[in-house]
Amino acid sequence: MKKLLFIMVAIGGFMMNSCDKVENPFPPVVSNELDTTIYNGAWSDYVANEWPDFSVLPNDDPNRNALIEDMTGHNCSNCPAAGAIAHGIHLANPTRVFIASIHAAATSTGTSTFQDVNNGLGVTVDFTNSQSKEMGSFFGTTLVNSGFFANPSGTVSRTNVAGEYFVAQGSWQTKVDAVLATPLQIAIKAKVNYFETPKHGFFLHTEVEKLDAAITNELGMIVYLMEDTLVAPQNVSGTIIPTYVHRDIFRGCIDGQTWGRTLTADMMTGTKYYLNYSYILPDQLVPAGNTSTHNADNMHLLIYVYDKVTLEIYQIIEKEIIP
Repeated sequence: MKKLLFIMVAIGGFMMNSCDKVENPFPPVVSNELDTTIYNGAWSDYVANEWPDFSVLPNDDPNRNALIEDMTGHNCSNCPAAGAIAHGIHLANPTRVFIASIHAAATSTGTSTFQDVNNGLGVTVDFTNSQSKEMGSFFGTTLVNSGFFANPSGTVSRTNVAGEYFVAQGSWQTKVDAVLATPLQIAIKAKVNYFETPKHGFFLHTEVEKLDAAITNELGMIVYLMEDTLVAPQNVSGTIIPTYVHRDIFRGCIDGQTWGRTLTADMMTGTKYYLNYSYILPDQLVPAGNTSTHNADNMHLLIYVYDKVTLEIYQIIEKEIIP
């Protein structure tokens, strides 16, 4: 996966290939170094015509949303039932509940036989990535008593109840209901500009506003790249089903950082934070022997802000790469 290129800098213009500067009115005091070659044209045109003016964009959601992180595996026979529960919760509230199916185990390496490719069994897709492994290892072995002991298991916006972040799928609905009933504490706006040529890449522009002054811990932003669906083998109750439909597959963080970017004062204009990203889409996951190509229509982004001390996710929004 190609990591994005970004550096937040102080007041100024954009560094272009020619090193000329272009005024950036939105927001007026933030500039970035991005992979400008994703845009098939003069970068000054992008800044003038494509860069969003967040002052006229509505909040992506005025309510607090919820994220279910489902720790799963393609050779975990009980995992499909948990995935079905997560998908059902999403379908009941599709604009406010989002799913990330993360192939990871509660081990020091973040993987187990549940996630391993096994040609003999017919499970031939490697759903793991460096960030999924790091999360599995952290929650499974580093964070004592996280509640992540085995697959399947999941968090709901990483809320901590009775000392544990992870609960079994039977408790997901209760935790989702509690999150959705909480007032919005962090507002996120985001705009995706995707360009099929020359590199099938996109720019992501975000605005973050802290609405609750009681939040004093450092905040972080994370952007998940998600693959919508994939037909590939899965162990279902002890039987390998070759045509199983995998949903909401976590492909990694677009900046390659498991814990994202810390929101700092140099990212602020007034009382709001502005973070910008550029990214080139990877090919789709496919079973062994199949041809893999990119497909922006089959991918989306999950963008969230979380507390870097408590780990709680205060707000998450979903953005399609191609609206």
